[in-house]
Amino acid sequence: MIGILNNTVQSLDILDSIDRIGNIYVGRVENLVSNLNAAFVRFENIKGKHSVGFLPFKAMPPAHILNRNADSSTLKTGDIVLVQLKVEEQKTKQARLSGKIDLDSSTFDGNIDDLIKIAKTRCEYQMISGNTGLVSDEISTFVSDFIKIIDAIDPDANCAESYKIVTDIRDIYDELSAHNVVCEYYDEEEKRLPLQINYSLSSKTDDLFWKKVWLDSGAFLIIEQTETLNLIDVNSGKATKKSEDFFLKLNMEAAIEAYRQIRLRNLSGMILIDFVSMKNADMNERLISFIKNLIQSDPMNLTYIDLTGLGIMEFTRQKRKKSLRETIDIKNK
Repeated sequence: MIGILNNTVQSLDILDSIDRIGNIYVGRVENLVSNLNAAFVRFENIKGKHSVGFLPFKAMPPAHILNRNADSSTLKTGDIVLVQLKVEEQKTKQARLSGKIDLDSSTFDGNIDDLIKIAKTRCEYQMISGNTGLVSDEISTFVSDFIKIIDAIDPDANCAESYKIVTDIRDIYDELSAHNVVCEYYDEEEKRLPLQINYSLSSKTDDLFWKKVWLDSGAFLIIEQTETLNLIDVNSGKATKKSEDFFLKLNMEAAIEAYRQIRLRNLSGMILIDFVSMKNADMNERLISFIKNLIQSDPMNLTYIDLTGLGIMEFTRQKRKKSLRETIDIKNK
């Protein structure tokens, strides 16, 4: 689902990229690794596919070992356990699990005793509580995030317009209408033109897969995404003015686009942004203040950390699901 405001993509959500953090599963202990003080647990992550997660011994209460009356916290190979997903699996890292269930981060409506009773009636590997397959929840999340973006827009700007959602999927249209969301059903047979072509969606999202992203001023961003961190370099490019005021405006423009790219690419973890250097300390403080205000409503808690001596801004961002590149398995152009 794509949210467009003033002909620019402001939100993007892929239904296959579901936020599974907090989901609760019944899993089976595959093997124990004593030197890591942990077990590896197999569980059904999505649509019948199994994953293996890392479960520290200290994170497994005896009461959540379901197949026997455990008199200690010692796990055994083959044990059936109640676990919660804490960190999604990545390319080289397995999912991280915990037996200490946090009901506040799940969709389960009940207490822990109710959950254990239900879990004991389920097959191993099965998910007990989570968002997998709940399209209506995904729609609600998407709409909520898009409204936050609209609300964050400067009310004095010439873009405080009404919005609507256009879909070519009847089920989504019916779901949105039931929630009194402004929407339009796009009938491709009647329009004789696919929705994607009519709204030029491909051209509007192409830059999400490029390393170089141009800005209106002639400057550009270079975006590097690695397993350990994300680096965004601001280059003045074709811009020729050299005043501090100009560089501040350029950096603000770059910050707005960098934040949009971070959201849409769903970058997370450590994020470093190398802005155009400014010698004036007051200019740097104004830029920091501008960025803090810009990111305060980020749904994934993008947090400003520091401005290093080399002029690089450090941020962290919560990871709830895979990045756009990981989700669609495509390399940057």
